Amino acid sequence: MAVRHITSTEDPHLAPYQQVRDRDALGPDGRPGLFIGESPVVITAMMHSGVEVLSILTSNRHAERAVAMVEQARGSLGHTRDPEVLLVPDDVLDATVGFNIHRGFLAVGRRPAQRIVREVIPAHDQDALLLLVEEINNIDNIGQLFRNAAAFGCSAVILSPGCHDPLYRKSLRVSCGCVLRVPYARGCAWNDDLRYLRDEEGFTLLGATGGGDSTLRQVAERLAPPHQQPRRIAVVMGAEFTGLCADTLAMCTERVKIPMAIGVDSLNVGVAAGVFLSRLTEQ
Repeated sequence: MAVRHITSTEDPHLAPYQQVRDRDALGPDGRPGLFIGESPVVITAMMHSGVEVLSILTSNRHAERAVAMVEQARGSLGHTRDPEVLLVPDDVLDATVGFNIHRGFLAVGRRPAQRIVREVIPAHDQDALLLLVEEINNIDNIGQLFRNAAAFGCSAVILSPGCHDPLYRKSLRVSCGCVLRVPYARGCAWNDDLRYLRDEEGFTLLGATGGGDSTLRQVAERLAPPHQQPRRIAVVMGAEFTGLCADTLAMCTERVKIPMAIGVDSLNVGVAAGVFLSRLTEQ
């Protein structure tokens, strides 16, 4: 692997890392075709996921660990070229990215091609659990939702058109790299996507809402295996304050609630998704 010792912020190899936060704020347009991963956990997930990792940037203090990370992941890399390891003094690292990197590691990866809903759905004859996410713009919640999806074995995550970018650096970090483990697609026409999953792919759409007609326990018991037909369930989550829109709720097979104490009307969407997926998979 190539290991470069860099002493100046003007070195062209540092170009993708310049002023990370300012460019992150522009979304995918801030670094066209590329994304940033932060922390050893995320960078390891990047290398094991098959995405092309172009380089890893860290302090001279972490040289040995950076080289070891690449060597350990080499057998899982989805391409033939190791990422370059860029080593810099701490002051150059902070001046380049624009803030103190307390975890000490960043990496640049090539952004995977965006997939459509039909490309991530298991075949008709297979059991499947999907997490559908409507208009979630909070970057921490996006990461938490993907971590839940990985923890409870979701086949895929489907994002509505207005959801935040899962490959945003902080979302990726909150997910502990799970954004790169769980297949996902971004819908183009949300109502059409829901109708397709329900009517053509045979999914039971469970709309999570405080005004649900059934409790999660009731629905989970009714949908528990064994079944003669494949068990295909899609949990549909909305933002915690606005909830699912009326059109989405009308498209759902069932409206489902988590019973809560008087005076509490909602949970954080990441927590609620974890409760739903845990209950549906515990049997």
